[in-house]
Amino acid sequence: MRHGTGLARLAAGLALTVLALSPLRAHQASDAYLRAAIADDGTIALRVDVALRDLDLLLELDQDADGRLRWGEVRQRDAEIAARVQAALTLEPERCALRPADGQALTLDRKADGTYARLHYASGCRAADAPRLAYTLLSGIDPTHRGLLQRIGSDGQPAAPLLSLAPGGAAVSLLPAGTASPDAPPPSGFFADGLHHILIGADHVLFLVCLLLPVVLGRTGEHRSGRSLAWALVGLVSAFTVGHSITLGLAAWRLLSVPPSVIEPLIAATIALAAVDNLRPWLGKRRSVAALAFGLIHGFGFAGPLLEIELPPAAMAWALLQFNLGVEAGQLLVVMLALALLWPLRRHGIWARRTLAGGSLAAGVMALVWFGERVLDTRLLAL
Repeated sequence: MRHGTGLARLAAGLALTVLALSPLRAHQASDAYLRAAIADDGTIALRVDVALRDLDLLLELDQDADGRLRWGEVRQRDAEIAARVQAALTLEPERCALRPADGQALTLDRKADGTYARLHYASGCRAADAPRLAYTLLSGIDPTHRGLLQRIGSDGQPAAPLLSLAPGGAAVSLLPAGTASPDAPPPSGFFADGLHHILIGADHVLFLVCLLLPVVLGRTGEHRSGRSLAWALVGLVSAFTVGHSITLGLAAWRLLSVPPSVIEPLIAATIALAAVDNLRPWLGKRRSVAALAFGLIHGFGFAGPLLEIELPPAAMAWALLQFNLGVEAGQLLVVMLALALLWPLRRHGIWARRTLAGGSLAAGVMALVWFGERVLDTRLLAL
């Protein structure tokens, strides 16, 4: 009995730790966007878009500390910004170097998830002589940050795949597909990008856990057979998957657009509503319908990276499929981890009830904090 109770306490502690630690990273990804083009003479032209929020983290651009970056604050330090980003871009071999492109000043670009600084660089080296690029901005500061590199083909059109440049990671090839050196690492592509996007997204993960808690642990007086529980899990996760897949596709194809200022608070609200239902059931048999509806909202949150790239229709369809499969793989990992942590508690009623109540309460409180932060465009907690 003591062994069983100790196991229950351990599992409860692990489950609650997952819930407690999840707020440390809100779902907004930290991505920079790079476009590499090869000029007619074979030299390299590189455009880099970096979020002002990331540059502020690196250089403390917000001089008056009012929580808002203004053009004047950025413009005063444009040379420092350009130099810092340039230092984070390394062409291999090292004898090749990037320099600010002539006549291309720093500009601002408004993207779906905020304002970005746009910078242009060039190299006198031919791409054939310096085919690999490494990226180290925010290395050691934000482990989730990466650069998303898109190569421009000889026809001037963006080409797949999208390459992921992790700070401190291996360099990737700038040459068109099929001409890269044999020792070049394989491109991560959109599958890895979708996997990365959900695994760093604490709000998406927390929502999934909220859905699973009452199904795995059971409500008071509720008893499920193993088969019934399995079907309930499949139904909920499938409904969520269908929902976010629909709006992910609509957003990526630019058929339907909802601004992040609307979607981000709504995502937080879905977590709060799921947590309330865990504590005071109000959805009943409509939980699958709610999971579908809430999935429609989360789908817009998944679409960020796909909104910032330009691909021909066929390539976009393939990219969307890979990205969605990556999201589903990440979702499956979350479900398996949650089951491994929560399943031992099913045999210990008091710990199951405590975990359900405590975990749902923690998730609900965190969701309300996120909601406030996203509506007010500020940070309520220094996390």
